Amino acid sequence: MLGIRSNSSLGLDAIFQYTGSGVQLFSGTIFYIIVARLFNVYNVGAITAVAAILGLFSIVFSFGLGSAAQHFTSYNIGRKDFASVRRTLYQIIGIGTLLSVLGLSTLFLLSPEISILFFHSYSYTSLVRLLSVLLFGTVITGVLNGAILGMQYFRLSALINIIMWAVYYFGTITLAFFIRSVDMIVLGWAIGIFLGVFAEGFIVVGMIRRYPKGKNISQSGYLVQYSFPILVSGLLAYGSNNIDRLIVDFLSGLSHLGVYNYALLGASAVATIVGPFNNLLLPKFSELVGGGKRAEIGMHVKSSAILLSSIFVPIALGAAALSPVFITLLIGTSYLGAVLPLMIILFSAAIFVPQNNLLSIAISSVRRTKVFVYSTVTSLAVNAALSVLLIPTFGLIGAAIGYSSVYAATFLVQYYFARNEGIASFDLTGEMKLWSSALIMLLLVLLCEYEFGLSLMLLIPYVIIGAGSYLLIAKFLKVFSREDKNFVLSIFPENYKLVKRLISFFILH
Repeated sequence: MLGIRSNSSLGLDAIFQYTGSGVQLFSGTIFYIIVARLFNVYNVGAITAVAAILGLFSIVFSFGLGSAAQHFTSYNIGRKDFASVRRTLYQIIGIGTLLSVLGLSTLFLLSPEISILFFHSYSYTSLVRLLSVLLFGTVITGVLNGAILGMQYFRLSALINIIMWAVYYFGTITLAFFIRSVDMIVLGWAIGIFLGVFAEGFIVVGMIRRYPKGKNISQSGYLVQYSFPILVSGLLAYGSNNIDRLIVDFLSGLSHLGVYNYALLGASAVATIVGPFNNLLLPKFSELVGGGKRAEIGMHVKSSAILLSSIFVPIALGAAALSPVFITLLIGTSYLGAVLPLMIILFSAAIFVPQNNLLSIAISSVRRTKVFVYSTVTSLAVNAALSVLLIPTFGLIGAAIGYSSVYAATFLVQYYFARNEGIASFDLTGEMKLWSSALIMLLLVLLCEYEFGLSLMLLIPYVIIGAGSYLLIAKFLKVFSREDKNFVLSIFPENYKLVKRLISFFILH
């Protein structure tokens, strides 16, 4: 019960994780489509500002403890030191609770100043105070979910997230239908988050008690050493990911920010694909380090990168091709200005996001988290410079270019350090074959849109054409090597023969 989970269950864990991520993506997409219909562009901009405030304060007061819970728990499991698992998790949860209370108090007390800074008016002070309650739950649930993932109960984490995100978005939509105010949006989000807090808290405490007691040795020094760079890099990453938004808001106001928000939401929706990989691989890589198998990380990065890219790249490029349909027909013509920025961001994300996430996981597993500070400083400087130069002239397109530069800057810095650590390895031949397949798919979908036009009735046929062409071309070009094939198939149990056959037919050779 307390031992290391079998690698053969990883495939099923991945299915559950992707189901949870899919529910979050689907419910979030429906939420923002309906929000665009229920609220005007100005109020959509206000909702965007609320999410930005929550993101900033969550980074500060979570202190990277979710990642720390994943790493140290799996590291100790790899060492078979289960007493340390219990001791460390209690300490992390205790610190997380204190930080969440501190975050609530800080945001509540600073609510007038926050209202002026983000909304240019004191009229949103009560909204910010309500947001402080949501912040409390957001910090706690991040820590608790990290504990569950660290103990490698991936399916349980996914099930909780499915319920939590469904309530988070669909419950909020229900409230907004009856009372159309931004306050109801925040209240609905809070209900969903606290549902997750109560479920995770009850389960985590029960799980921790199964581990044996040990000496009460403080791990706070190691936790701070590991988590503090994550906090600093998180703050810098917030700046690098939001400087373009702030400049858009400053130069053009909340209305233009509301339009640009849908370009960023589209990119963020596609980026949720990498979440399950992060949840699965950080504990697994940390477990390898704890078990004295650090040398194997580079090999796993190589196989995982081509697998993640084979999923992420076609979806990102397919979403870019279909973005005119999504935004024009589903969101509304008022948001048409978000189409080209979204396409720019998605293309850049397709190039760098899979590699960036695998590198960050590998770097975290070997406790070189200071690297994240260097990468985020670089990306912040590049985004700030490009945004200041381009937004006044090119508007939202300039903002999109600035935002996209974050991916490239992050990759260059992380790859440099990961390569020096011997934990970076990529299959360039496989990546080139994969991109050839995805680009042909992209051109084919764009050609269909040009010939047959934009219509919701044609959306599903376009998706089928794109997915089918990509899979067939990727199979013909033999994107995966034999080693990749064996790695992918090994993560599914032997009795899942149908799943293995489907994977072999559509992706592997």
